[in-house]
Amino acid sequence: MTQTKRGRPKGFDQQEALAKAMLLFWENGYVATSISDLTKSLGITAPSLYCAFGDKAALFNQCIDYYLTHEACPILAIMKQAKTAKVAIELLMYDTAKRLAQPDKPAGCMLITATMNGAKQIEEVSQNVHEKRQNYQEILLKRLEQGIEEGDIAPNAPIHAITDFYITVINGLTIQACDGADIDKLNQVILNAIKAWSIFDVDIN
Repeated sequence: MTQTKRGRPKGFDQQEALAKAMLLFWENGYVATSISDLTKSLGITAPSLYCAFGDKAALFNQCIDYYLTHEACPILAIMKQAKTAKVAIELLMYDTAKRLAQPDKPAGCMLITATMNGAKQIEEVSQNVHEKRQNYQEILLKRLEQGIEEGDIAPNAPIHAITDFYITVINGLTIQACDGADIDKLNQVILNAIKAWSIFDVDIN
């Protein structure tokens, strides 16, 4: 008797499956998304899921990478194209807000919403998300350092404080979006955050 080999079903598209799994985790969070939810959405069995992606945590981490590639704000491109550090922050916030309040996608940023309820207890999940957030923050900090080097902000600018402030604003936009704020409301928050730039007294006179 020939034994049936278990694995991915015929016609299985891994990228399409990642997109579907990503939406589930993004909408419901890591903890609330069960293996049953995932297999139902992906149209595969649990053994096939494990064969294709590993365990739930491994799948989630792959979904985070998929999200950053296909859905998240392209922070590196924005930092590169902006002529000044201030413009970079403005573009970053506006692009982020647009992505947080899409009518056909879950609200908020997956890096925040998917790990809010209990996922911090899962080390392989929380560590990966923490590293991604830290990397995001480091990119913004380096763009401010570039602003000092290029002379568009003062040499004594408190760049760590500026980074912390705008990261907090961006994280707050996610919470607002999850609570139902539309793009107009998010943009108003951004306008006020841009005005706060002057508080740091960083412009070259």
